Amino acid sequence: MGYGVNPNHHTPTAFAVLLPLDLISQRSKQIKVIQQLAGVPKAHWKSLYLDALLAFAGYVQQLPASEAHHHSGVAGLLDHSLEVVIHALRARRGHLLPQGADAEEITAKKDLWTYAIFSSALLHDIGKPLMDQNVTLYDKEGHELGAWDALTAPMTRDGWYRVRYRKDRQHKLHERAALLLSRLILPTPALTWLGSDRSLLSVWAAAVSGVHEDAGVIGEIIQQADGQSVANNLGASGTTAQLPGARSPLHERLLTGFRFLLKENQIPLNRNGAAAWFDGERLWLVSKRGIDAIREHLIQEGHAGIPTRNDRIFDELQQNKVLTPNGDRSIWKVEVAGDDWAHTLTCLCFPASRVWPDPNSRPDVFTGTVTPVDAGTDTDTETGKTQEPQAVKASTPTTIIKPTGSEAKTGSSAGFDPVEFFASTQTENHPSDTEISPGIQSAPTTNNDTPVEDDEDPGSRFRHWLYDGLRRDKFETNSVRARIHRVEEGLLLVSPGIFKDYDREDWQRVQKRFQKLKLHRKTPQGTGHKYLYLSSHGQTK
Repeated sequence: MGYGVNPNHHTPTAFAVLLPLDLISQRSKQIKVIQQLAGVPKAHWKSLYLDALLAFAGYVQQLPASEAHHHSGVAGLLDHSLEVVIHALRARRGHLLPQGADAEEITAKKDLWTYAIFSSALLHDIGKPLMDQNVTLYDKEGHELGAWDALTAPMTRDGWYRVRYRKDRQHKLHERAALLLSRLILPTPALTWLGSDRSLLSVWAAAVSGVHEDAGVIGEIIQQADGQSVANNLGASGTTAQLPGARSPLHERLLTGFRFLLKENQIPLNRNGAAAWFDGERLWLVSKRGIDAIREHLIQEGHAGIPTRNDRIFDELQQNKVLTPNGDRSIWKVEVAGDDWAHTLTCLCFPASRVWPDPNSRPDVFTGTVTPVDAGTDTDTETGKTQEPQAVKASTPTTIIKPTGSEAKTGSSAGFDPVEFFASTQTENHPSDTEISPGIQSAPTTNNDTPVEDDEDPGSRFRHWLYDGLRRDKFETNSVRARIHRVEEGLLLVSPGIFKDYDREDWQRVQKRFQKLKLHRKTPQGTGHKYLYLSSHGQTK
């Protein structure tokens, strides 16, 4: 998709390269707020803050922050970054930094820590033009000059540019490039100032690079500020409840979230074990797995009012003609087949035009086949919305993620297999989207003090998150910083770190509810241990 206006007949959908001062002047209110929050003398404001803001504006120009998600319009990247800076500087006022220091050190380093937060907030998405976008430059007559080298210099002035998104971009890869680009944005005195405190420089570099687990309080502030900006733009913040009409309709938010997950490859597409397949005219999404992913994404962004029941979401999409219905139902039962595999699954059917309004942004067509079949007894004949099949062909083996490299040396492949373990504990309410091999038995029934409802219970949702991450090999394991350690006898979960990774706000409840499932084994010391131990031998009494 191209962005912009048409300077002449030879350069469609192009923007003029503007002077940084013109871009900043159009946002004078935001700049004044940043100046007030920074609270530094005018000379320092100009040489450290304003120069960085001008350089940043000159670099990002009027590029969007995303293709089909937050701040996807003209100058979305600039507006989003300024919003994150403002939110971050406001949050900074609630912290005495560096943490644990005495009053004298806190006073002496106040301005340095403020600048570290300002600059990391400003730079957090600076890598998007380099890693996610293709920008073509034109001279002022409209003649093409070639691709912009975003790694080494800003765009050429007195010209035009056109932007398209890379189809092969990788999720969050832009964060790794931010540190490289910081020298194009921050003045040399500012970099020297940041480098004067090595401990601060370490967490600042981690925050700019998106390594939030090593970024300490700066990482927490940037994540929170980024989320606030995204939520405000998508109509998900708490303040929008006071403004009738400010929040987007639910079906539009669902569709926006779906497009984002597809673009960022968080919903795998067109392969065995995927969650969706594009046949050229329609996109088939595994119903439960896909909607669960969209719901989790929207909740993480701060959206309120997202239904917890999938059938309500199906109804919302169908009533607003986002889905292609199967008669009077939302669910289709289809056979998806590749060269040497086939699955029968319950899916939602989306017209390609609703998911990708721009035909040029659509992915490659699935090389196999997607064939609707009779719904049979696997689909609820009343609603056709809530049931998923567990398996379709017993001859197709389960895909098991086996440890490789250093993990293989632990002997985990010869003993406890965590993927098989969690696959065997899938319930009727949460069946696996892939095949379950014959012979894998369900977990024994437990006598919980409180009944566990798989659809709603945070412990069950954590279990499925953990299973999905293990199945897709998303987690770092058997390293110093890993939350998960595979050993021959079982799986060790670092507690409470793994639960905080899942839900930082309500991790204690998640941990308690997961322990109610009684999938783990207790240490002789009982509670309060560092690890939860999962084993195929069951729980020790």
